[in-house]
Amino acid sequence: MFGRKRSSEPTAPSPETMKHAVLDVDGATCTSCVYTIEHVGSKLKGVHECFVDRNTSQIQLDYDGNPETLERIIELVDRIGYTAVINQADQPVS
Repeated sequence: MFGRKRSSEPTAPSPETMKHAVLDVDGATCTSCVYTIEHVGSKLKGVHECFVDRNTSQIQLDYDGNPETLERIIELVDRIGYTAVINQADQPVS
C-alpha cells in the first residue's frame, strides 16, 4: 500500500500535451499573495508548475494544455482578490 498512488492524487500531464502560459496578474505584490497563488495554484488539477514573478507581475504556468485549467487559475486569482488575464498560452514547454 505504501508504494501505491492514491486515486485522489493528481497525475502529471504527459510531456506531449504539457503547455506553458503567461498570465498578467494585477495586485499580487506581497510575499503572502505570491505564496498563496503559487501554493494553491500548483495544487489545481492539470497544473504542473505555478510561479509568480512580482517584478514582472506575471504568473508562469506549466499545465496540461487544457483551456479549462487556465480558467481555473484565473478564477482562483479572482477569488483571492486579484485579477489575472492570459498574456500568452499554449506555448511548448522548454
